[in-house]
Amino acid sequence: MITGIAYIEMRTRSFNECREVYGTQLGLTEVQDTSSVLNEKGEWDSAESAESVNRQAALQVGDSFLILQEDLAAPTQISPKGERILEAWGSVGHWSFFVDGNFHAYSHLKDFLAFNRFPGTKEGPSVQPMNHSYLQRSLLEFADPNGYTIQLSEIVDPRHDKQDRRREKQKSANLATGAVIKGFDHINMLCPNIDKGKEMYGGMFDMPVIDHSDNGTHEGYVFVAGLCDIELLATKDGNNGDRLGKGVVGSLGLWSDDVDALAKKIEHPVPPIERDLALGVPIRSISLDVGDGLPIEIAERI
Repeated sequence: MITGIAYIEMRTRSFNECREVYGTQLGLTEVQDTSSVLNEKGEWDSAESAESVNRQAALQVGDSFLILQEDLAAPTQISPKGERILEAWGSVGHWSFFVDGNFHAYSHLKDFLAFNRFPGTKEGPSVQPMNHSYLQRSLLEFADPNGYTIQLSEIVDPRHDKQDRRREKQKSANLATGAVIKGFDHINMLCPNIDKGKEMYGGMFDMPVIDHSDNGTHEGYVFVAGLCDIELLATKDGNNGDRLGKGVVGSLGLWSDDVDALAKKIEHPVPPIERDLALGVPIRSISLDVGDGLPIEIAERI
């Protein structure tokens, strides 16, 4: 029933800087700036002043969208002294974009990475150790204007038992032609209760599980959402409860091929609503609270 990531909503105090990084530097196409409207001449006019602090932009990420939402109350990982705070707050700790090849991506981004405000992989792609995760990746990494960790991932895992998922991800990525970034590769999330998380994503949402880990202090599952892997993690002592909920990522959207069937299956009390996710992207959707304070929207394209 879940076919992919519909969107990630990023709350930011640095709206203009984020549009510059994600749109100009990373090359994502902005499909809508909802603070502007078309006038009778076919030109874009501002629909609200910058002082209203409610600007929003939608950028295409393969079959998904990155929604930039201006919010002066949004958390930031930059201290008053301008230093980066490494401890992330919110259910989504970080996400990664999928690229076909990180050396190709690096050739486009090396100047940006070299002069970016916060240190990252300035010298080129870094390959994870084979035992680091369920899939070995080559990574480029930087901190965006929020101080938030962003990765670019290329799957380089040579193990025979990992090739089905690698092939499946590449097949989805191939649909996004003509761009360095093909979609969201993985989303790393905390949850308050791993058993309830597994029941929600694996049971109610019927998302396949491709990995389970348990190291004594943390337990986690990895679920398939189309091209993207959702890494769900919980601590055994439950000490991360105060970090959950809306953080830099304010909400998450998942694509469904039948939102009515899903709503019926989970006995959702409210019928699906119709709205525009972005310009030319009408959807029918339901919204859920999965128990950690992070809103989840299940959407189907109309």
